[in-house]
This record gives sequence, structure tokens and C-alpha cells, in this order.
Amino acid sequence: MSERYYILSTKYSLQERQTKRGKVYDVVFRVVDLSGNTKQKNLCGYSTKTLAKQAYTDFVTEHCELVKNFNVKRRKDTNKEIPLVIDLIKEYISTLFNQNKESSILDKQRMYDLYIIPKLGNEKITALDKLYLKKWQDETWSMRMPKTGKPYSYKYLLNIRINLSAFLTWVEETYGYKNYLKEIKKPKNIQPKKQMQIWTREEFEQFISVVDNPLYHCLFTMMFFTGRRKGEIIALQAENVKRDKIIFDRTYSRKTLERNSYTITATKNMKIGITPICDTLKKELKNYKGDAPFFFGGDKPIHENSISNNFKRYCKIAKVKEIRLHDLRHSFVSMCIHLGATVPVVADLIGDTQQQVMKTYSHLYESDKNAIIKRLN
Repeated sequence: MSERYYILSTKYSLQERQTKRGKVYDVVFRVVDLSGNTKQKNLCGYSTKTLAKQAYTDFVTEHCELVKNFNVKRRKDTNKEIPLVIDLIKEYISTLFNQNKESSILDKQRMYDLYIIPKLGNEKITALDKLYLKKWQDETWSMRMPKTGKPYSYKYLLNIRINLSAFLTWVEETYGYKNYLKEIKKPKNIQPKKQMQIWTREEFEQFISVVDNPLYHCLFTMMFFTGRRKGEIIALQAENVKRDKIIFDRTYSRKTLERNSYTITATKNMKIGITPICDTLKKELKNYKGDAPFFFGGDKPIHENSISNNFKRYCKIAKVKEIRLHDLRHSFVSMCIHLGATVPVVADLIGDTQQQVMKTYSHLYESDKNAIIKRLN
């Protein structure tokens, strides 16, 4: 009789490795035996991802039963060594490959490498009780940036905590060790909120008037009049630039798990954005025909450092206030809101969620509300 298992979810990870025969793929997932013991299962050595996925499906179909609310009591193994945090983090990271983009995994890995593993990595997971984690949070919130000595932003510190919490939640669901971090309150944000930097239409006209390179003239104009992210502009394909619209269906990133200089993936929210374009941008696209396959760059996408450096250079020449390249996106949203655009329209135009639009730009809507009330007087 074949051995039977329970599985608590259908999640698994594909791991690539190099052998003498060439590249192969392994499937890694977790099962629970009939006594309630959780173990890692590996199906190894498949020549393609498709074969590896099929092997997982066959194994689960034949040997496993999916149980959502698993209540079999786990046997206590007094001889089993309590795992170290660093070993569990490595295992946790391996489970992310089937659910996250490469850039997201690298961002998470960086958080663990810089702020979590150095302080917690060599501790046994049972050491992370409420008192220990409270001390870790206090020390983390008191950190200062090495170069400037200034405190880290509240958003950045919160992101560190979110990554640790996600890991501890996975440990609790997988091994049963309690996540005490969820019982500890987040520190209050006492940092003054930074004012969003934007350009008016007039300021942009002053800036673009000095841009003498046709490629950058078109690129900056496209960013200002579409509000799309820098990565989406860089990854733009020539075939997606139409007469009256632009299709944004991918993004560029230099964060890659392999040794490539860049990677092209789906957009941040996995959305295909079909953005109608205004007459100003239509005229711009008549003057700049673009390259292929990458509209800006040709065989290879234009490097993001080249864009940033030239943006700063032209800002100085034009003698306008220097903003970040990403602030062109904020400037576009500001224009749309003051012209009466609703939240769903803005979100669709810039390829973001309505919740994120309200979170980021709610103060702009507030000013418009005050203007309307004044008209009632």
C-alpha cells in the first residue's frame, strides 16, 4: 500500500539546479503524515518545468488528501532539535519562487540579510517570544542610516517588520511555533509627512523646452502625460505604441536572481494597461518614430541611470525645481484630479489599484473638496 499524506495547501516551489546532464528542476512542498508530523517532500531531477509540475500533480492526486482545517494532534518528538531562525528563513525564501516576481524576492531577501538574520538568525525559533521581539523592534526603530546618520523612514522600518511578520506567520502555519509579533503593537509614526513634489504643466513646459535630445524629449513627455512607471516606459515595445493609445504590459528591472543585467517581467500589478494619449503626446510620437524591439533603446532597453542622469542635467539647465523622475507620475495624477478625474479613472490610467490611489493622493482630493465648498459660499 502506498504511503498517504495530508496537505494543508496546494502551494509548492520549483527549484532549478545544474547537473552533469544539464539543467534540471525539483519540486519542493510540505506534507503531513497520518500522525500529524510535518515534513518536506522533494520530487527531483525533471528536465523541464512542465514535467516537474506534472510530477507534483500526479503525486498529490495519488498520495495526498487536501485538508483545510487540519486538527490531528502532532506527536512531540523530544529528540528533534529546535530549528534555527536562519535555517527556517532559507526554507521560507525557497517557497516564494512560485508566488513572487524575481525583484520582489530579491527585495525580501535583502531585508532578511540586512536587518533580520544578523540579529535573529542564530537564535532558535522558540527564543522569539514576545519580550525578545519587542526588544528587536525597539532596536530596529532606533537604527540610523550609515551614510547620513538620519533615522530610516517610517515606511522603510514598517517594511522590515512586515517581512519578519510574514516569515513568522509561515513558521506558525508550517511548524506550529507561535508568531508573537502579531501581539506587539506597531510603533506610532511620529515623523513629519513629506510634501509630495510635483510639477505644474507650466513647469514641465519650461523643463522640456531645453531637452535637445529627441529620445529624451519623447521619453520625458510620455512619462509626464501618461503617469506610467519608469520601468514600464523602459520596457515599452515598439509594437505597443499605437496612433491614439499605448499598451503597457511589461516592466523592466535590474533586480534579477540570475547574472543578467536586467529582466523584463509583467507589470507591478500584473495588469495590461491600455492608455489613451492626448494630442500633445500624439504630436511628440510623430516627431520621434522610436526603435525596435524596445521603443527607447532598440535591441536593448535604455539604461535607467542614463535617464536619471539626463533628467537631473536638464532640470539644472531649465532652472526648474529638481524633482525625482517618479514625481512625473505624481504630476500627471495631480493634473488629472484637478481636471475632475475620479479615483477609478486615475487608477486605470496609471495602472494602479484604487486603494493605492486614495492612499497616495488623498490630500489632492481633499484640496479639491475645499475648492468646491468655497464655490457654494
